[in-house]
Amino acid sequence: MGAMLSYWRAKPSTIEILETIDKEINTLEEFKEKNQRLQKIWVGRLVLYSSTIYIVAFIIVYMWCFPEEWTARLTLALPGFLFPLLVWLIRRVLIWLFCRRTEKNSEALEDLKIQRKKIVILEIFAATILRKGKQINSTVKQDKMD
Repeated sequence: MGAMLSYWRAKPSTIEILETIDKEINTLEEFKEKNQRLQKIWVGRLVLYSSTIYIVAFIIVYMWCFPEEWTARLTLALPGFLFPLLVWLIRRVLIWLFCRRTEKNSEALEDLKIQRKKIVILEIFAATILRKGKQINSTVKQDKMD
C-alpha cells in the first residue's frame, strides 16, 4: 500500500534537496566544532588532574614515607616514573578516539559537499541549456517568419 502511495507522491524539488543537504552540512560542521572542543577539554582535564595527583603523591611520599635503603627508594620511585608514561598513553588514546570521530564526520561532510556541488552544476547546466534552446528556437522562428 505504501509503495502505491509513494508512486504518486511528488518528488522533492532541487531546492528542497539542497536545503536538506545544507542542513546536514551545518549539523556535521557543528558536530566537528563540538568534537574539537570536547577533545581539548578532556585532554586538558586529564593533564591537569594527573599533574595534580602526581605532585601531591610526590610530596606525600617524600615527606612521610621516604625509606632509608636504596632498594626501597627505587621501588617507591618506580610508580613515579611509570605514572607519566601511563598518562601519556591515555592522552594518546583520547586523541586517537576524537580524531577517529572527526575523520568519519569529515568523510560524510565531504560526500555531502560533493553531492551539493553536483546538483548545483547539473541545475546550472540544465538551466543554461534550456535558456540557449529557447534562444535558438526563438531565432529559428524569427528567421522562418522573415
